[in-house]
Amino acid sequence: PEQVLALRETPETVRVDPDLLRYMAQVARATRRDRRVAVGVSPRGTQRLFEASRARAVIVGREYVTPDDVKRVSVPTLAHRLVLTPDAKVEDVRKRDVVDAVLDEVPVPTL
Repeated sequence: PEQVLALRETPETVRVDPDLLRYMAQVARATRRDRRVAVGVSPRGTQRLFEASRARAVIVGREYVTPDDVKRVSVPTLAHRLVLTPDAKVEDVRKRDVVDAVLDEVPVPTL
């Protein structure tokens, strides 16, 4: 039980560069600007992306988050939060494709 409790607190110690925080916010903002999206990622969704990125860093044994961590967790963290437009639904747009397109569009910070 002590190990589980300690593991739950470990992501809180993971460092996130301010440029990566801006990157996460830009990714979320870009989902709201996409023409295929009626409702994009909210601030709460952005917070979950932050938390998932830190958790991934812990899983791979790092004390800091990289852009790759953010990219790896973006689809499972953000895609289900999108509400597509009716046109996008008719065109069989997949939410994961929207997130992938946003990740391709937003410049990745160099750390």
